[in-house]
Amino acid sequence: MLNRRHLLSLGASAALPLRAFAQDPWPARSIRAVNPGAAGGTNDVLTRHLLEPLGKLLGQPVILESKAGAGGVIGTQFVAQQPADGYTILTHHNGFITAPLVSANANYDALKDFVPLSLQGTSPLILIAHPSMPPTLAEFVAHARANPGKLEWGTAALGGVGHLATEVFHDATGIKGMVKVAFSGSAPATQALVAGQIKYLLSTPTAATAGLVQEGRLRFLGVSSAARSPLLPNLPSISEVAPGFAVEVWFGLLARAGTPPAVVARLADAIASVISQPDIIDKYRAVNVVARPGRNELAELLRGDHQLWSKVVREKNIRLD
Repeated sequence: MLNRRHLLSLGASAALPLRAFAQDPWPARSIRAVNPGAAGGTNDVLTRHLLEPLGKLLGQPVILESKAGAGGVIGTQFVAQQPADGYTILTHHNGFITAPLVSANANYDALKDFVPLSLQGTSPLILIAHPSMPPTLAEFVAHARANPGKLEWGTAALGGVGHLATEVFHDATGIKGMVKVAFSGSAPATQALVAGQIKYLLSTPTAATAGLVQEGRLRFLGVSSAARSPLLPNLPSISEVAPGFAVEVWFGLLARAGTPPAVVARLADAIASVISQPDIIDKYRAVNVVARPGRNELAELLRGDHQLWSKVVREKNIRLD
């Protein structure tokens, strides 16, 4: 026989909304992808190519929102503070790993506070030199070794991947004591290189630098990837003169740690499916990025980057605070 307590319990259960017993399907509303860098940058361009096809696949709009500042830290911190529900994701690059290594103000742990969704693609850094330098990679390295402390090199951002990769390049090739000159972006660094104020730098390939090479105002000497890049197959890999040297710029998408595994899997599969489409591959290649989708691929790059850059930052005592 039901007593009054049982009847009250049943009545309360009946009053609960249906979602207490069955979760809403995901996604039930639009998804926001946050770009922590400047609008118009490579990261921004790559992600914009995904928005429409990804939205169609998921059945909800995907909207790109820029939150630039502090070398990507502001946007990354913003995503870290959002609910772990898959409705706010982060689109980033190597700076995601390097920022908290060189600055305590980053205030996030790249390997603990986020989970990878998918790699978007990779691009090599290019060793770019002033035309007064020797014309080949091997000759340049030999010249630099023979003239320690006599050449200036540039970096577009202190603590960024170009800066750290050049430190690794110097160690790998035995180049010592060169003069570092920091700039606030790749454009002023390139202008200084054209003017001869610096003699070399490692930077990503762009249409602007390619045009300057065609005009004879700059030289491309080699790529930083482990093997020759399909983007520039005629350029040697730096590893050909410095075995074991390998650095690439990556672009990827991440979610907050704690996002339900089913949501992570849905996002990861959808993103990888879109990036695998031939037209997306072509669009990525047009901005000098080789499309490489995959959640596991991004996870591997995150771990490898963290191990490499932690060592470089520690050994070179690189801090921005």
